[in-house]
Amino acid sequence: MKKFVFIFCLGLVLPFIAQAESRLFPIQKKGKWGYMDGEGRMVIDFKYDLAGDFNEGYASVALNRMPCLIDINEKRVVDTGAYQFIGMYSDGLVPVMDYKFKRYYLNNKGKVVISLPADIYDAGVFRNGLARVGKKVDIKQNKFGFDISNLGYKFTFIRKDGSYLTDFIFDDADDFFESVTRVMQGTKFGLLDKSGKLIVEPKYSNMSDFMDGIAVVELTGKFGYIDTTGFELIKPQYEYAKAFSNGLAAVSIEGKFGFINLDNQLVIPAKYDDVRPYAEGRAGVQELGKWAFVDNKGNYIYQPYFEEVAFFNEGLCPVKLKGKYGAIDHAGKVVVPFQFEFVGVFEDGVAEIIMQGIPLYVDLRGNLLPRL
Repeated sequence: MKKFVFIFCLGLVLPFIAQAESRLFPIQKKGKWGYMDGEGRMVIDFKYDLAGDFNEGYASVALNRMPCLIDINEKRVVDTGAYQFIGMYSDGLVPVMDYKFKRYYLNNKGKVVISLPADIYDAGVFRNGLARVGKKVDIKQNKFGFDISNLGYKFTFIRKDGSYLTDFIFDDADDFFESVTRVMQGTKFGLLDKSGKLIVEPKYSNMSDFMDGIAVVELTGKFGYIDTTGFELIKPQYEYAKAFSNGLAAVSIEGKFGFINLDNQLVIPAKYDDVRPYAEGRAGVQELGKWAFVDNKGNYIYQPYFEEVAFFNEGLCPVKLKGKYGAIDHAGKVVVPFQFEFVGVFEDGVAEIIMQGIPLYVDLRGNLLPRL
């Protein structure tokens, strides 16, 4: 979660810091959306038709079915009626689209910083100074001796000064969450750096997001791992592979999952039907249709018992028992009772839940939020 601070004189800054550094969570009641803080107190009342997450102090919401951009004090940075689409504010800019389908980037004053050409049909959020943009192009093919032109789309990245990182040469691309990003040409994935250099030519049939600087890749039906320089840490050799977490990653061998370390040593035998990522010293493993947890040496912490598990974060893990979801702590104690249709992974002290079809939240003590 990114944080920001208002700078005023000392006598005025303190009440604003408490709100500015606390994440606000969108919450729905009777078809209207508002925002609560991490303690479940309603900070912004139920009045919006839609409500996005706050990011860098701003959120895209809809009022009377028209989007606007607000700050944490509900000041409208971009008012309703100005644009038919307002994206997520990120890296100091927000993408918008007017009623003639022309796209722009605005700053936190609502002023146009970048005006995109009319042929740009897609403009993503800025990450690390770059944003993915796509435009319509004519793709020419020769079929049965005839030249055929079809409408297609190509992508590149735009800088904050409005210049493009490369030509529109990619068939798809991801955001620059890291110093590199995955791109596609045809059906193959490669790796692009922030200078616009392809440090890995598109050759992989699959490439995951980077987690802790490592991505899963697939080549000729086998899975392995690369780092952000494109170096193959573990050459593709497994039937299937999952992301590294806490120094361990799940791989499939002869239809069963085990865990390897960064040296490609199988530290936990491949004997499980499915597994979840290692987190906070334990991982969920499935055997004979039931889920349990093991430590980083494969020793059982809890025996196979649960119908479904996620992974631990902030000391709790969502689990399912007898058709209902709850959450347990490291000792296996039930903190969130088994009474929900869904419990998400905890983040910033709360987890999303679904109770009787209604989206709500629960805190780390098992209290239902918001406190209305």
